[in-house]
Amino acid sequence: MNNTASVIKVRKVSKEFGATVALNKISFNVTKGEIVGFVGANGAGKTTTISTILGFIGVTSGVVELFGSKVLPPTAHKLHDRLGYAAGDMELPPKLTGYQYLSFVLHQSDGDHEERYADLCRRFKPQLEKKIGDLSRGNKQKIALIAAFVTDPELLILDEPTSGLDPVMQDVFLDLVRETQTEGKTVFMSSHYLNEVADVCSRVILMRDGVIIEDVSAKELLEKSGKFVRVETGYKATRPPKEVTDVKTEEANGITTLSFVFKGEAAEIQRWIASVKQLQDVEISEYNLEGAFKSMYKSDEEKTS
Repeated sequence: MNNTASVIKVRKVSKEFGATVALNKISFNVTKGEIVGFVGANGAGKTTTISTILGFIGVTSGVVELFGSKVLPPTAHKLHDRLGYAAGDMELPPKLTGYQYLSFVLHQSDGDHEERYADLCRRFKPQLEKKIGDLSRGNKQKIALIAAFVTDPELLILDEPTSGLDPVMQDVFLDLVRETQTEGKTVFMSSHYLNEVADVCSRVILMRDGVIIEDVSAKELLEKSGKFVRVETGYKATRPPKEVTDVKTEEANGITTLSFVFKGEAAEIQRWIASVKQLQDVEISEYNLEGAFKSMYKSDEEKTS
């Protein structure tokens, strides 16, 4: 497989559940070595898409391919030896201990993965001796993630993988994803958290109501997010420049604080700041990606209204 080969190919895929259209003619590719983020609100269609890729459910129309082979639910399991999968609500055998379950996973795989298993346990610090059914959500998720990574798969498909993890374990997971990319592996991961995804992904796919509304590089997404501008002034009548969003004004102790998101040319905002009367303070920073995502959703709604 060369570096431009599609590991995942989704072509005009639709999925209907009765009268409900969960996916509406979506298309995208994931190539070898990419880390692709898959982001959308609850009900956007992320889990349904992943379920069709894995062959857990069939498509109503369109084609899904893994490693160049068409995914058909009766035979999809034959492709699973080459991938690792974990989900935030993944059901694991409750009566097995973590150690028993992971031993089973290792036994099903060819090759010697004991060193990798020991390294993952050192990082995640799982409770291996307890039955999985007695574990907290976060500790169950550690077991699920170790199982996904432990056999050193070519492709990792991760659906809300940090669900239930504390911030320290989230960082452990993200470090692991970064290392996976340096090894030439491919990662496709969904998340509610755009900032988390953009931190490790080369590309981000945004979904809304079963439709892909953006498929952009993480760098382009950052550029689209604009600049956050905040000024403090002693002049109450200060107004923001034209064509800005998320405008907020606060007044306290004779100081007016005006903030907004600006997506124009740098020279334009510089001229505006120079014109502000009784300027006390100014801040210009990158706008957070969650805000950018909401703006994209809003723009999409306006197009279809």
